Amino acid sequence: MENDSLKIQLDSIQRILSYCITQTYNVLIGNILRKKSCISNIQLKEILQKEYIRITDKLSSIYLNYPALACVEKYCTEDNFLWESTFFESLTKEQKQKYTSFSVSSFEYAKYIEEHTVYNDVLPMFSYLVNAILYERYVKYLTGEIEQIELTEAQTTLACSSIIINDEPCEQKNKPVIVGKETNPFQSNFTEEQIEVLTTCINEIQLFTTCISPKILKDFFACKLKGVLKSNNNRQLAYLMQSLNLKGFITDEWQSTIARNELVLGKTKDTPLTRTDLSTATDQINMKQPKGWETIDKYIKQLKKG
Repeated sequence: MENDSLKIQLDSIQRILSYCITQTYNVLIGNILRKKSCISNIQLKEILQKEYIRITDKLSSIYLNYPALACVEKYCTEDNFLWESTFFESLTKEQKQKYTSFSVSSFEYAKYIEEHTVYNDVLPMFSYLVNAILYERYVKYLTGEIEQIELTEAQTTLACSSIIINDEPCEQKNKPVIVGKETNPFQSNFTEEQIEVLTTCINEIQLFTTCISPKILKDFFACKLKGVLKSNNNRQLAYLMQSLNLKGFITDEWQSTIARNELVLGKTKDTPLTRTDLSTATDQINMKQPKGWETIDKYIKQLKKG
């Protein structure tokens, strides 16, 4: 029973921890995506590299000053970090007591935003734990973006080096068609069961003006809708898609994918949502969760990542 009680308490604190991490992570990623849409790959790569150095320096400082957080690097992707990692066990008896006796209902996000260290006395190292997990996840994102740019650069260099092989003019060959290009624009791989779960979630919160079927949702993620969907709540749409992205189910480029394929009409207009519309909605959910966010979280947790 003691373990059950401890798990319930740590799970409750975990929800607070995850919320604080997600809000800031969304802002950081949104900032990169906005830059990505209007600058060259060379400029973007330089920005990403500088950001990578800045964040890794911050991580090093945290790990140096708070050795108990060293486990974050290994467990940073765990949804139940507080329970699954060695963090709680590494705390002193007094620190453990503070975590087990903390009143979850007393936590106010507005106070935390105003001063991130405000809860460190009652939840030892809380703000540094938030930052460590946040930075580890952000570094993984930055690394992926840098590697993608470098891959594109390598492919471009290879293509350019193979164009001129002698001074003799030659007949230009037709560019080969790449089979399978853009066949999975959301980079998703949902199972039938996961599609059913998401369909139920979307219909329960009435995300769109019409009730959708699993077939429609599959066509949505394949960008093969025979028509368009109309949003009932752009902030709910942003929250759902960002949640799927954070869990690794869809690409970081989900905003551009929806906009480019004109999949959804806006709530207040009969024109397709743009990347700017979706970016604005994402910024808004970072400040305040949309109506029905608890329902979305409930169904997202039912998705088992393969």
